[in-house]
Amino acid sequence: MDKKQTVSEWLIENFYYIHVFMRRGEADPEVAAELAQESFARILAVAAKGAEIEAIGPYANTVARNVLFEHYRRKGRFKFSEIEDNIPDPRDSAEDVHVFRSLLRPEIAKLPQRQRQVIWLCYYEGRSAPEVAEELGIAAATVHNIHSLALRRLREALIQQGINYRRA
Repeated sequence: MDKKQTVSEWLIENFYYIHVFMRRGEADPEVAAELAQESFARILAVAAKGAEIEAIGPYANTVARNVLFEHYRRKGRFKFSEIEDNIPDPRDSAEDVHVFRSLLRPEIAKLPQRQRQVIWLCYYEGRSAPEVAEELGIAAATVHNIHSLALRRLREALIQQGINYRRA
């Protein structure tokens, strides 16, 4: 019988991914490491209070994102009022998603088999990199590299179609 993974176990197993997320948002490696540590401290503090975190991965990603936003705010890199101006109308989003998926489908089909597998497992089956790595029999870092390469190719394909795709 599988036992539920504790918050501490999840954090130990996924430290690399949270740290990489912080490095994408902060160029200074020391500051990025401090931000990752701050994220972990906040998550552990909530767990120590006895709160049950049902889905640790999404919760940890939200905490990390919030820590990074607070860091940006302290540095004065952006104002939230600027972000609010760029929020799309929710009524348009369903149609946009459908159009976006129809543009991506043929591009995903053009990817090499291993990249298609990783994209499928991550996005369609909702698996984490360690789970994908275990299923494919490769290292989690390799999954991360394959995933990054696939996303880069998909972005380039969208740009060639005249779609200026940017990560949110």
